Amino acid sequence: MGRGVKVDWQDSSEELKHRYLKEVHPRRRTRLQALWQLHQGKRLQDVVDLTGASYRSVQQWLKWYRQDGLSEVLRRVVGHQGPGKKPYLNQLQQRALVAKVEQGQFRTVWDAMRWVRDRWGVSYTYKGMYSLMKGHGLGVKVPRPRSEKADVKQQMAWKKGAFPTP
Repeated sequence: MGRGVKVDWQDSSEELKHRYLKEVHPRRRTRLQALWQLHQGKRLQDVVDLTGASYRSVQQWLKWYRQDGLSEVLRRVVGHQGPGKKPYLNQLQQRALVAKVEQGQFRTVWDAMRWVRDRWGVSYTYKGMYSLMKGHGLGVKVPRPRSEKADVKQQMAWKKGAFPTP
């Protein structure tokens, strides 16, 4: 048997149940269900079994509830943490980067990273630069390399079926 959970409840059991039944976001709904069940006196392990959440997660939700109330528990949903890390480049620098990419100045993300480092002294990781470019709807796409000796006309004729296959 586990010991009972001690919480200074700011919300009534009926309020938690009502919010739980009305909530459409699945993760928030699970949290509300857990808090409602705990408010009714269920053991932590019983709530874990009922909701399918991990024991540690329910403990964390209780911690947030004790600190800042229900609004904090519902605010902290994965994927809704806020704007994220501040970019290293300011808006003007980002616009310059976007312009260079749109002009086709870079063949790869590595080229863009080198240009930013040389121009402004800002070092990005590959993943960071890729994320920045993706955030602006950009992609560095280059065609496959072609041999200088390739005969383009002969290749096109082959694609159209001019050459029989053995």
